[in-house]
This record gives sequence, C-alpha cells and structure tokens, in this order.
Amino acid sequence: MAGTGVFSEILDGDAYKYYCDGEWEEVFFWQNCCYCQPNYKKDSVQACTQEEVNKVMELAKSAQKTWAKTRYGERAELLHKAAAILKEHKAPIAECLIKEIAKTI
Repeated sequence: MAGTGVFSEILDGDAYKYYCDGEWEEVFFWQNCCYCQPNYKKDSVQACTQEEVNKVMELAKSAQKTWAKTRYGERAELLHKAAAILKEHKAPIAECLIKEIAKTI
C-alpha cells in the first residue's frame, strides 16, 4: 500500500513526492491534475511544475551519459541488484500497479 512499507518515503499525507537526484522531493506548487482511470473513475493527483520536470529531465540526461560509460559487467551487476530488489518487494509493487490500472491479479 502506498505510504507504508517500501513506499513510506513516497507518500506524505495526501501528497505524493517525486524522485530527483537521489532524493524524494515534495512538489513545490500544489496543483491537481485530473485524469480518468481505466475503470472510468475520475481522480486527481498533484502535478510537478515545469521547472521540476525540467530539472529531473536534465539530471536524467546527465545520468545516462555516466551510465553509457559504465562497463557492461558493472551494468549487469547493478541490473541484477535492481531485479533482486523488485523481487523482494513484488507484493507492494504489484498492489500499487493494480490500483494504478484498476485491475485485479
């Protein structure tokens, strides 16, 4: 469940954080963005500002350049570690994804 366990850093009350430069950041300007879930339920979530999105994109571009210079063996090692973390936390991740797409397992 979002806000508990492995997701405890992501949800602060009703506010979701975004990941930037190794940290979970609070959205600077609270503005709701409405969307329609696959089950036609209307909902909303706060949106990042354009500046927040730009910062994340620039950091991602920079990180990609570093990743491209990383040896293949080291990349494989890191990806195996990431896979192990996903497997370890598969239940809460699945629960989050199920809620996102409004489906059942």
